[in-house]
Amino acid sequence: MNSSISLTKANRLFWLGRYVERVYISLNAVKKYIDASIDKNGEAYRDYCKLIRIPDNYLSSKDFKRRYLYDKTNPFSIFSMLTNAFDNAIEVRNDITSESLSYIHLGLDVISKCAINNAKVSELQPVADYMMSFWGSIDENVIEIRKMSILRLGRRLESLDMNIRLKTCWERVNEILKGGVLTNADMLSSVTDATQTERLKTLIESRSGENDGTGNDEILNCINALFKI
Repeated sequence: MNSSISLTKANRLFWLGRYVERVYISLNAVKKYIDASIDKNGEAYRDYCKLIRIPDNYLSSKDFKRRYLYDKTNPFSIFSMLTNAFDNAIEVRNDITSESLSYIHLGLDVISKCAINNAKVSELQPVADYMMSFWGSIDENVIEIRKMSILRLGRRLESLDMNIRLKTCWERVNEILKGGVLTNADMLSSVTDATQTERLKTLIESRSGENDGTGNDEILNCINALFKI
């Protein structure tokens, strides 16, 4: 690791990237399950919990919507994800600039206001938009290649993790792997596990077609063991 980047800061940058991407993907993925729970199948949210592997301890579809979106005491809620992103961003604000930090803060403002009235999930679209604006700001403002690589590795590993859980087709999963995970892991060899990276590559590249979930536990284990800090 470059001496100018402490291990603590590297960890903050990595998890900032993961949490911002988790908020974005989760918001987009959960919409159809909440809508289905309201309009057609009152227990569609259970399918979502099973897919992304979170505890299904909700009392009803309404309880799921309220607590998964807005409950700050629920460690799996989108509110908690965004709070975690903000906490990490605060610690590295001098590295990502106040502009990038502001997009996460704006997202928190939106979700805080929506939580008061238990707003529809569609009203959280600005939060997803702010997460994308965050990445645009990062591309413009973070000029140190190593810091950028850590942020991008966190983002792409989270995207890989979530798409594996959501059973996205293997062609798309391969695109994510090659579109950022392998390149950034190679650039960060001092803080990534080369064995896990190679194993991840082998496991994913050997798959094609639909993702039925078979063997996904091993892939998820590789993803979460790849960054060594």
